[in-house]
Amino acid sequence: MVVLGSKKSIVSILVAASVLVGNEAFLVRNPAASAVSSSSSPVRGHVHVVVPVLRTDSLMMRQYMSVPALQEQDEKSAVSVSRMRRMDHVWKPALLAAGIFLSTATAAGAVSGGGLDYAGTDISGQDFSNSDSYKGKDFTQVIAKGTSFVKSNLQGCRFYRAYLVNTDFEGADLRGASLEGTSMDDANLKDVNAGGTYFSKSLLDVKSVENADFSDASIPEKTQILLCEREDVKGTNPSTGVDTRESLMCL
Repeated sequence: MVVLGSKKSIVSILVAASVLVGNEAFLVRNPAASAVSSSSSPVRGHVHVVVPVLRTDSLMMRQYMSVPALQEQDEKSAVSVSRMRRMDHVWKPALLAAGIFLSTATAAGAVSGGGLDYAGTDISGQDFSNSDSYKGKDFTQVIAKGTSFVKSNLQGCRFYRAYLVNTDFEGADLRGASLEGTSMDDANLKDVNAGGTYFSKSLLDVKSVENADFSDASIPEKTQILLCEREDVKGTNPSTGVDTRESLMCL
């Protein structure tokens, strides 16, 4: 809001504002103008200049544009408004089409494994077994109840805070994967190669670790101690030939 002291200044500002906004500008008399004009202030009958955003109401514009010089701008302003309205038919559909395209591309990326891969999705009961296609994929906060990853290559996959209840990883390659903060009740880790894999205390909730290789895995100390007490911590991993108890450094 700007306070001005002359009609010439008002005309200049309003014309500039009309150009910037692209359609119109109008005047609103300051209720305190009479009080100011009767004071010792050198600014008399001062006016607030108000520039609305993209207002195209020509009736409102004519009602407030009382300065004669502004009337000369009426035809040019009308032309500007007309051009803007014509452009609406161009850029609005274009933006809508772009939004639809981006939404489709995002969905396609999730299905193909791009972008966030499977993060935050529900893949419960699905079959991801016997595949090399999931290496390094993101399964963060995925819901994979009863999902099968049997004998799949899951190296470097991220399962952070995933729901892996009854999930079957038997014979899977989990080297370097992250299974921290997961729910793993009755998950099957039999025969897995979990070298360098990151686990949390939920490892204690799995159904079986028989023949698993945990070489260089990151396991909380208390979890490792309790895990070594389980009867199923036994056997030799079929792919690496490493003894399960030795890989866990059980005493």
